[in-house]
Amino acid sequence: MLHGTRRTAAALGAVVLLTPVLAACGGGGDDKSDTDVAGVSLSGGVGKSIKASWPEKFSGKKSSKATTVVKGSGDEIAKDDTVSTYVWIGSGKSKKTVYDDYKNGASEPIPAGQVSGVLGSLFDGATYGSRRAAVTTGSDLFGSPSGNPQLGVGGSDPVVIVVDLVKKAPVSPTPSSDKVQTAPASEQPKVVEKGGKPSGLDFAGVDEPALDTPVQRVVLKQGNGAAVKATDTITVNYLGSTYKGTTPFDESYTKQPLSQPLSGLIKGWAIGLTGVKVGSRVLLQIPPAYGYGAQGSPPTIPANATLWFVIDVTGTK
Repeated sequence: MLHGTRRTAAALGAVVLLTPVLAACGGGGDDKSDTDVAGVSLSGGVGKSIKASWPEKFSGKKSSKATTVVKGSGDEIAKDDTVSTYVWIGSGKSKKTVYDDYKNGASEPIPAGQVSGVLGSLFDGATYGSRRAAVTTGSDLFGSPSGNPQLGVGGSDPVVIVVDLVKKAPVSPTPSSDKVQTAPASEQPKVVEKGGKPSGLDFAGVDEPALDTPVQRVVLKQGNGAAVKATDTITVNYLGSTYKGTTPFDESYTKQPLSQPLSGLIKGWAIGLTGVKVGSRVLLQIPPAYGYGAQGSPPTIPANATLWFVIDVTGTK
């Protein structure tokens, strides 16, 4: 729920999501299959589903470039486009689906010019309505030597990633600054606790901010540890809410702390937590452009929602 490219970040360490079309879907949509993606047969229409039939023996040999499974008839995707994308990831080791936006419930908006590596190659030169695929390894796809243990993918495991590049996605207003601003505590919601742990936010007397408001930060408790760096992996407890939300849309205080590279989380966290000392508790107000954008993360996060997070920073490495 916190990752940089919506749900894909949860998968790629790189988050979840649907609004009116800004551009034509660009064709596709008919059921297609292709047996040339390392022997994996893909079926299901673009924008409808992705299903894979694995060969008895899967070599897992890395492709030198992205493969076009279905070529869409829409315009070529521009670098500054945000694309409504369905992502599917399969493990060549287990021959199982480990990530599927169709099962997650909706597409996710991915900025074409802000992704690189294997994922970025799937957008390069592609047209709207296309289905693209690549064969890689867990370490290359997730940018970590260990791959993605949460998805059960090791660093050396062969992986197939498929994307359906459905349509151009709407975008949120650009904040007036990309720097964090210190906010008066009186203008921010108060933390509600239950059993000594944050359980919600009280928005009484708090006005809803403009969508282009920069990230706002209140340091509720100053720690004395090392300052968080943008390159750190952070360990935190957190609670997130939308404006006047009656319940959190996500929290870790009753579960397990989150430990993730800061660079892989939503941009508002990277902006708001960089420089914060370990041991601190902060409250962040994050505009939609640095959160879940114009598509939001239905059903818990509406389109163009400003987000608030109370965060306890407990460690870095």
